[in-house]
Amino acid sequence: MSSAFPKSIFFIPFPGREPRERLGSQPALPEQAKEDGDAVAYDNLLKSVEESAEARERELLQKADEQVEAIRAEARKRADEIQQAMVRDAERSVAIERNKQLYLAKGEIKEKSLLGREKVFLSAFAEAERRLSGLRQDTHYPAIFERLARETVSAMGKNPFVLHVDKRDLELCRATLAAMNVSCEIIPDIGCTGGLVAASPDGLVTIANTVESRLERIREHKRLAIYKILSGG
Repeated sequence: MSSAFPKSIFFIPFPGREPRERLGSQPALPEQAKEDGDAVAYDNLLKSVEESAEARERELLQKADEQVEAIRAEARKRADEIQQAMVRDAERSVAIERNKQLYLAKGEIKEKSLLGREKVFLSAFAEAERRLSGLRQDTHYPAIFERLARETVSAMGKNPFVLHVDKRDLELCRATLAAMNVSCEIIPDIGCTGGLVAASPDGLVTIANTVESRLERIREHKRLAIYKILSGG
């Protein structure tokens, strides 16, 4: 049976309705797909660059912070070292000044002590000279004079000599030399507490054996020992 409808069917569009072929998404063209792929790759590249830049920025900031902290630490260290050096210098200056003052104080004390000992020393010998000033009035003086004369003559040996005495001892000297069997010129031209002086005829050799000269020799010879006694040593 033959159909009453024709074999070819045509769709008649209704107003306000698109044909089925036009409905839905249209298949992408090859060039458009390539452009879309390039856009995605470019976006990914930009994103990667931005992330790398941010990471680099964070790294630089971290290094900058570390450098700043290192500089601050070094500055604190240097400040501490400078402060310690200043303290050491101040302590050294104080110690030097203290030692200087102690040295001056000790020197002043020592000087006063020396002056005190010298005063006592000189006073002691002045008292000895005062007491010996009346030696000639002592009954033992002739024996003392003889001992001084024997020491002096013995010191001159066999060389010729001249004796110098105080005029108050002239007769005593003559009697003493006669007792000693010694002959020499006697010149009464010195002033002393007691004793005599022998000299060669040309005056180049002189031996003083007076009370004053012996006291002076004792003074110089015993000075250190007397100072030691005076200082409590």
